[in-house]
Amino acid sequence: MDQKAMKATASSTAFSEGAAIRGERVAAQFRKIHKVAVVHGTSTHNIRQTKLEGSVICVIEKPLSHLKDVLPKSS
Repeated sequence: MDQKAMKATASSTAFSEGAAIRGERVAAQFRKIHKVAVVHGTSTHNIRQTKLEGSVICVIEKPLSHLKDVLPKSS
């Protein structure tokens, strides 16, 4: 996703500290990425965790599949 499309897609933006997004696939643009760490998840699944820095914007490309019947339809 290019920069113009990313900004146009981000129609509602959260600016408060502690705000979170969840999705099956999330696109991000940023200036700096910190070291990626592998942390323990559930059972045998591991989770990758990192921090992004410097004018970060994230857009959900694919919502969580278990919420598809709950979320409003996008036009």
